[in-house]
Amino acid sequence: LPESPRYLCASGKQEKAMKAVRFMAKVNCREIPEDVMMACFEEENLGSYTMILSKEHKWATIGLPVLYFCNILIEFGFIIFLPLFFSSNVCGTSSVERELCSTLEQEDLINLVIATAGGVLGLLCALAFAQCIGRVVPMRVSSFLMVLSLLSLFFCVNDTFSLITTTIVKFLESFINSCIWIMIPESFPTNIRSTATGFINAWGKIGGVLGTTAVYLLFDISSNAVTGLFLVSSVIGFFSMMAYSRETKDEVLKDA
Repeated sequence: LPESPRYLCASGKQEKAMKAVRFMAKVNCREIPEDVMMACFEEENLGSYTMILSKEHKWATIGLPVLYFCNILIEFGFIIFLPLFFSSNVCGTSSVERELCSTLEQEDLINLVIATAGGVLGLLCALAFAQCIGRVVPMRVSSFLMVLSLLSLFFCVNDTFSLITTTIVKFLESFINSCIWIMIPESFPTNIRSTATGFINAWGKIGGVLGTTAVYLLFDISSNAVTGLFLVSSVIGFFSMMAYSRETKDEVLKDA
């Protein structure tokens, strides 16, 4: 299947864009006059990866995908990890010792609801902090707190401690993810914004697949192995955010 006519036209590929339009018309049993043309950009590099990897945008093109990859790995992995964490005898989360992958009980479901609610609160706080403070400082602080929160999962205290810790992790992952999606459109001009967004989103999808797969493969071996993977991802994300210094608050969006 051809790429979308809009993408091809934005990339300055007039002939390919018209070819895609005529293909769509043929599939839908419609005819297009031969003299119909599309008003496309003249530069064929528009929307290409060479532009988002240029000197002006390379730090955003490298830093944001790394941060997004790490955060989505944790977020999607946690979706699978939390029910296993609460339903198994991990870090004092179950007063009665149970087998791994046992059936969720009422208490486990309540804990899942509470922990998941942290994600909703993280979204709201991200919007407020981004508006009042900015993007870089809240992201750096939240990334550091994510490292500490995941590190604390190695310490088995009691049910309440485990619930609070996992709720904080859900809050932070939602906070970071929301801030990233605020920063992405602000970090790239209009003519390459879609390409950059797709590039960053692709790395997030890879992180999500790896995160969920890792939980399935590692949890039966050791829950600490899964927590360790999350911790390593959070550390990489933290250093990536420390290296990224561009503050986009109050910036005027550019067209090129």
